[in-house]
Amino acid sequence: MQSWRRSAWSLSLSLVIVSGCKGDVDQPAADPLDDPWVNAIDTGDEEPVVAASEPVGAGTQSPPPTVAQAGSRPAAQVVATPSKDDAESIATARSKPATVPEPPTDDAPAVDEQPEQPAPTPVAEPTSVPTAEPAKPASPPPITSADFHGSYRYAGGNAQREDLEAAIEATVTQLAKAIQGIARKRLTQANPVDSSVEIVVAGDEITTTFESGFHVTCVIDGATVKTTGIDGEKLAVRVRSKGSKLVQHMQGKDGARTIVYVLSADRNKLTVHHKITADRLPEPLTYQLTYSRK
Repeated sequence: MQSWRRSAWSLSLSLVIVSGCKGDVDQPAADPLDDPWVNAIDTGDEEPVVAASEPVGAGTQSPPPTVAQAGSRPAAQVVATPSKDDAESIATARSKPATVPEPPTDDAPAVDEQPEQPAPTPVAEPTSVPTAEPAKPASPPPITSADFHGSYRYAGGNAQREDLEAAIEATVTQLAKAIQGIARKRLTQANPVDSSVEIVVAGDEITTTFESGFHVTCVIDGATVKTTGIDGEKLAVRVRSKGSKLVQHMQGKDGARTIVYVLSADRNKLTVHHKITADRLPEPLTYQLTYSRK
């Protein structure tokens, strides 16, 4: 493994250029859960928006097809031919004069010739058809620390590599010009784009291993673990849970690094947020890298 990768997680190596004039001072361990930067990281836990389907029974029924629409032929018209006796009856009836009705006498009661008005037909009020509510998709269960278990490969592409370079450059330009060159080199070496990340969760213990060589085991929400970096530097590491986030904090002699692990709702995308702070850095260096589950 190349020497620059062996020093990738050395906080003192990346920051000694800006703290060499300062005496060794023990820094108190900060609580990463109190960092507003941690709270501002979005976990992307919004519920998925599902297009509503057409309500059942909301449509109107089409009228039944007519005889012509159904393809049936209309019934044939039948013309009846009168018989001989019927013809004579018709002729006799035509020869008789029409009977004229006699006018009513005065004694007869007057008859109201106005036809009786039929009673109005009641109109049925339209009835509303109940609309069935579309079924809502089941929300995924909340993310737990056990969901982080797995191996991941880098999936951020050139875009996140360029974002990291831009973040380092923004930090370097705030330093004195005399040390900008070496500062750029050291910060780039200390913050590589790891091609893989492995997380092992066993009960309340979590082990994180980066391709650049950083490896540590901690108890989630447990005590601080004293460990030695690859270059021999002493580090105090602890892991905390905050909602669906896992927060890993490393405190060194000259600075600190906070890593926030965020898992997508489908458990397939891991976003690793980094923040490096030091007394001699005018602003913290922050960036994020995305990994997909293998």
